[in-house]
Amino acid sequence: MPTPTPCLGPCNTAWRRAEREQLVRTEDVPHGIPVVWGEPVHCTGCVARARRHLAELTELLVAVQLEPLYGQRGVPTATLNSAPTATTPWPGQAARLLVDHIAGGLAEIAADTRRLRGLGEHPVHEPGVREGQWISSTVRLLDAHADWLLQEHPLATESHDPVRTGRDVTPSGNPAAQIAGWHRQATRFTGRDQAPETRRFAPCRRCGGPWLTESRDLRLVDDQPYIECQDPDCGLLMTHQEYSRYVRGLAADAAAEQRECDAPEEIAA
Repeated sequence: MPTPTPCLGPCNTAWRRAEREQLVRTEDVPHGIPVVWGEPVHCTGCVARARRHLAELTELLVAVQLEPLYGQRGVPTATLNSAPTATTPWPGQAARLLVDHIAGGLAEIAADTRRLRGLGEHPVHEPGVREGQWISSTVRLLDAHADWLLQEHPLATESHDPVRTGRDVTPSGNPAAQIAGWHRQATRFTGRDQAPETRRFAPCRRCGGPWLTESRDLRLVDDQPYIECQDPDCGLLMTHQEYSRYVRGLAADAAAEQRECDAPEEIAA
């Protein structure tokens, strides 16, 4: 029986960060963040997430194409990044570039799937077939092979994190990471990544700073988000249950301190 390995997906982002912190901490105290095992590479939750992202990409790409007509978020640019450009972008150029980028990536993965699975050659874009139609058929193909893509594809075991070499950033070739990245780009472009309502948190248990917040990245599957300290020198992670116990302890300490302050007045009276 093969040795189980931690899932490479976002369900273990908090666990991986805690493991890195554990290596640099001097005290020998377990971090307590649970690990999600791959089945055998990605867990069922990450496979389901990839399927959901694929299913939503078709509609998201349509929404991206409609952005120039019905309002675009921010100032349109001619590229997918914030680098300055000497030329003035034409209306809808940013949307067109993003659609080409995502649709082209989907087509490349689909071509790899057909080749590696012996499904025969197939043109990326058949003549006379509308763009929306071939994007939908490509998404259906990838959804049908999602289990293979996330468990047996040659790059399925590659880290989701991009490789940084100086100023150059090479995105991960892992199909799950690519699908998640395209979904994230389309969601941001169409303004559907609205930040959740912020909450007021107690001071950080470790550093005492006012930097605790609910993480948008460290989220367990079907669970509440982690609470993390945004101070880069601290980086404390807590579950909601741990935070609740911590706040109850603070409240108990404050109540005890208040009783001590009120005790002399009661005696004097």
